[in-house]
Amino acid sequence: MGIATSVRTRILGLAFAVALAGCGGAGTGPEVANVRLDPAVALAVGAGDTVRFTAIALDENGARVTGASVTWLSGNPTIATVDAHGAAVAVASGSTTITAMVGGASDAAALEVWVPPTVGSYQAGTSYFGRKSYVEYIPGELPLILSAPHGGSLEPGEIPNRTYGETVTDTNIIETTLAVRDALVARTGKAPHVVIAHLRRTKLDPNREITEAAQGNQFAELAWEEFQSFIDTASAAVTRTYGSGFYIDLHGHGHAIPRAELGYMLTAAQLNHTDAEIDALDLPRHSSIRAMAETSPLPFSRLLRGDESLGGYLREQGVRSVPSPTDPSPGSDAYFTGGYNTGRHGSMTSGRTVSGVQIELPRPGIRDTDANRQAFGQALAAAVEAYMTEHFGFFRATR
Repeated sequence: MGIATSVRTRILGLAFAVALAGCGGAGTGPEVANVRLDPAVALAVGAGDTVRFTAIALDENGARVTGASVTWLSGNPTIATVDAHGAAVAVASGSTTITAMVGGASDAAALEVWVPPTVGSYQAGTSYFGRKSYVEYIPGELPLILSAPHGGSLEPGEIPNRTYGETVTDTNIIETTLAVRDALVARTGKAPHVVIAHLRRTKLDPNREITEAAQGNQFAELAWEEFQSFIDTASAAVTRTYGSGFYIDLHGHGHAIPRAELGYMLTAAQLNHTDAEIDALDLPRHSSIRAMAETSPLPFSRLLRGDESLGGYLREQGVRSVPSPTDPSPGSDAYFTGGYNTGRHGSMTSGRTVSGVQIELPRPGIRDTDANRQAFGQALAAAVEAYMTEHFGFFRATR
């Protein structure tokens, strides 16, 4: 299901009750003093998308009047048309008004049409944006996808602040993600795929399912759809070219221990087991590196925290992380296991070949200064290249 279809089904499939039934003959019922349109603000996504408006007629006392005839008008039919029943059909990107007139009373609703541009072929290194540039996708050529869901700064008035869930911004995580991208380009001559959410987390949390992420706002829901869809696009490109690949969702944490936390969708309790216990348990199918585990000759404990693990290769670059050979498990310390994005876009679901990890980064020494961000970018680039060469048998772009 595409962005336009899912957003239309969830947001704009409003109950249609425009016909105002049962008024009787002229002069026998109350006069219409006011008209109210529902919704007052609407978004149509894609040409042909339909938004159904309801006209509610009220008398001078605010009581509903039934049976009155409604006349519908579009302020700009080149943007959207409207029929005699209040069904507005999107034509082209832009904004217009939909007006309902009942006798001498009227009301107008704001309708925006967003028709996503058609992309025949994504070009590596070129930024592609969703509506109002809330989400950015920079295609790449490497079998690697980076995403930054929580570092945005945009606070548009059309999206109210979220009223529940985490709202803390991961400071400098976009800059850190781009530093990793730059380091990979310098190292390999090719770039990873990058997806960035530019909305502040108070407005949208793309690392949650859509209900908590957008909290019912149609503009935030569309941005969530765009963020997830861009990662899907990148994953499809990686799979098409390489057969498999790797996804990293980058975050920042403020925990007491200044180390990177590598989340594979396994709990601290599961990681606190011994190597023998981990290898005896059926943990790979519950992890975001399930596809790697199914093809690797190594015990799963070594994939998680051995010398050949991502934590092992980060250790070689001087970056402390958990799980790793040095910090094999979180113990009782705070630890992020991985979130919605890692579960959705990693290989926990059978049949997916792009494995993934959520990396939570401390601020001191990694995210706090430009020099530290650049140094970390180089370290992660070197670690990922060695890690993917070991477990995938390739890394550098083939084209």
